[in-house]
Amino acid sequence: MTDKTFTADDRAAIIETCTKMTYFIDERQWSELHTVFTESITLDYGDLFGGPPTDTPRAVYVKNAERLLGNLDATQHLVSGHMVSGSGDEARCISQVVAVHVKPNNSGDSMWTSGGQYDMRLQRCEDGWRISAVRAIQRWCTGNREVLRLGKLNV
Repeated sequence: MTDKTFTADDRAAIIETCTKMTYFIDERQWSELHTVFTESITLDYGDLFGGPPTDTPRAVYVKNAERLLGNLDATQHLVSGHMVSGSGDEARCISQVVAVHVKPNNSGDSMWTSGGQYDMRLQRCEDGWRISAVRAIQRWCTGNREVLRLGKLNV
């Protein structure tokens, strides 16, 4: 799955860009979240929420992430096992992920946890590597999925 055409610096920058996506979400650094994406992103969250992949403007993605996750008491996305492939100005990074979402509530458990993979496509841009596509693959989940809805409602 690895490609020798990427330098060690390229690989490090690709992995760092993918890691920054979840770090900025967990730290609620919405303005910084803009810096890791291309102008338009192909999103595939069908495994988690249903529906087909969508081409989404970066600003809309960031606004939706803030609306969906920003009112939760906490999130923590643990990403590891990055596998980088591709060549030239196109890359793919598959990472293992465990995502914890916390919102105390009256309808059950205060946490919803999901585990699986992120399959991300990246493009080399003038200012570095940027994510152009995200596919979230859910392998398992536990807890109260209502946590996400309640966070969006800010209750």
